[in-house]
Amino acid sequence: MQGFFEWVEYLYNELLDFLYRLLLTLITLLQDLLFGIFDVFMTAVEKILSGLASFMQPIDISQYITAIPPEVAGVMGLIGLPQAMVMITTAITVRLILQLIPFTRLGS
Repeated sequence: MQGFFEWVEYLYNELLDFLYRLLLTLITLLQDLLFGIFDVFMTAVEKILSGLASFMQPIDISQYITAIPPEVAGVMGLIGLPQAMVMITTAITVRLILQLIPFTRLGS
């Protein structure tokens, strides 16, 4: 009779070990599924961004600057338009960089 109970105890321990390994396998399967979904999402984002890059080809601004008449360019220089544009561009850049810092209010 003692051997029968040892066999039942052994079988019970084997069942617990099997269920534990099954649980670990299911957790790994769920992780792989989530990583796969994330990979598909990131691949789609990459495709979208690469498609948008074709719309953002650099524009040759020099052709527009050379088309400005010398009188207009002189007035723009006298009123300080180039310096103002540099200040505005710098301010926008600093604002965007500050929004990347955690714990700062976004949209400020």
